[in-house]
This record gives sequence, structure tokens and C-alpha cells, in this order.
Amino acid sequence: MSERTSSEPAGQTSYPGEQTVWMGSPSQMLNMPIYTMLGVGAIVATVGLLLLRANTPLSATDDLNVRSVYPWIIVAIWVLCGIGALMSYLKVSTTKYVLTTERLRVTTGILSTITHDLELRRVRDSVILRPFWARVAGLGDVQIMSADASTPRITLRAVRDPDGVQTKLRAIVQEQYLRFGVRQMEVD
Repeated sequence: MSERTSSEPAGQTSYPGEQTVWMGSPSQMLNMPIYTMLGVGAIVATVGLLLLRANTPLSATDDLNVRSVYPWIIVAIWVLCGIGALMSYLKVSTTKYVLTTERLRVTTGILSTITHDLELRRVRDSVILRPFWARVAGLGDVQIMSADASTPRITLRAVRDPDGVQTKLRAIVQEQYLRFGVRQMEVD
């Protein structure tokens, strides 16, 4: 997970009057279950294939020595697991969160990207979620509910200091409510 200040001078964004308040991305700890599953799966498959190879007769067929195929299958399994781990790594490392004085921008994608903008005046509520593994690592998810039809719910996954992010978000949302005269109505 990385948090950094804007590369633009004095926190300015490309829109006049809008300033960057916080920038971050998810932590790679988000991928630990995937890395663990791929590693254990590859190890179990390797051990299983080596045991199967040891129990295969030397000349099971006349045309092809079956025992010589097992190492290639093992290599293929490890390569596929490596590709899966790399894709998970890239998916997380290319996700960027930018909180400005006007909106929240979430950019995702490896080769092609998509950016979701949430106008902060549309935010209705936020919740912090801390699964066990995230609490141990000092991380948490900030889930944001909004009145925006295209993005009614956005989750900032595995961010450091989720309380601080939520506090910054709430302060800006309150400013936006006052600035635009936003009033919230609850219908039962």
C-alpha cells in the first residue's frame, strides 16, 4: 500500500479550486490469500505428481516414456501459478485512490483503465470494515455509500489508517453539504 502526496504543485488538481487531500492504493496484503492458495496448490500438485511418477513403471507405454512428461507438467503448473500471482499483483498495484476537495476518484485496470468519480456531495454514509487479517496488518476497508446512481457503493480496500481516511472524507463531505445546500431525507 502506498500513500503519497500529489505530484502536482501544492496539491492542485487539473480542476480550479480542487485540491488533493489524500492519495493511496490497496495493500498487497489483499493478495495474501491468493498467494497462499496458489503456493499450496502448486506444492501439493508437485508432490502428488512426483509420487505418481515414482510409482509409474519404467515402460508404461512403448512409444512414450510417461515418466519424462511429469517434470513438464510440474513446470507448467508452477508457470500458471506464477502468472496467476502476477495478475493478482498487477490488479492491486494498478488500483489508485485519490480523494480531493470535490470528489473521490478510483482508477483500476492493468492494460486498459477505468476511473470512477464520486462527487462528495452525493456521499450518504461510510463504514470501516476490518477483517481479522487486515487488523493484524493495520489495514482496513472504507466502504462509502452514495446517492450516485452509477456508483452507489465504493470500497477503498486494504488502506492504511482507515479511520484517518474516513475522517478526512467526512470533513470534506460536510463542507460539500454546506457549500451546495445538500439535505438528506430519510423515507421509511
